[in-house]
Amino acid sequence: MSNTEALQWATEADDSLAQIEILTDDEIIRTVTAENDDDDDVTPVNPVKISHFEAVEALNTSLQWAEEHNFEAHGIILLIRFRDRAFESKIGTAAQYTYNKQMYTIKN
Repeated sequence: MSNTEALQWATEADDSLAQIEILTDDEIIRTVTAENDDDDDVTPVNPVKISHFEAVEALNTSLQWAEEHNFEAHGIILLIRFRDRAFESKIGTAAQYTYNKQMYTIKN
C-alpha cells in the first residue's frame, strides 16, 4: 500500500468515524429501553407442552435416523443421553404422581 493510499484510507476512516454518534451510558440505556418498548405489540404465543413420552419417542426416531445415516459416534451418544434424560424425567414424574396419590389416599 502506498503512502497516498494509506492517507486516503485514513481520511475516509476519519470521515466515517465523525458520522458515528457517541452515546453516554444513560443514553444507551434509554435507547435500548425504548427499543424494547416497541416489542409490546407482539402477542405472546402459548408454548406447546411436549410430554416426556413424546420426547422419548421423538428422540428414539432421531436416534434411528442418525444411525441409518451413519452419524459419528459422538452425535449418536448425545442423542442417547438426551433420550435417557427424557426417560428418567418421565419416570420421575410418574413416581412423584404415585407418591402424591398415596399421600392423598393416606390423608383421606
